[in-house]
Amino acid sequence: MKPCDCKSIADTRNLSEQGVAWNNFEIKLLPTSVFIRVKPYAEIRIPCNTFKRFAEWYLEDQEEACEI
Repeated sequence: MKPCDCKSIADTRNLSEQGVAWNNFEIKLLPTSVFIRVKPYAEIRIPCNTFKRFAEWYLEDQEEACEI
């Protein structure tokens, strides 16, 4: 099961991880919402369907080379 497939708290219990963290950065899944936290400064709650659209855009090949 993918985190984006969770519709209830019971579904999140079937995941091996409900969130991940690195240093001060954390992302946590709760039913209908994704929480992104930069400790101790900020926390953002994003509806799951909106977060999924953001992630799909971020991972989608834009067909043009990105120049950094």
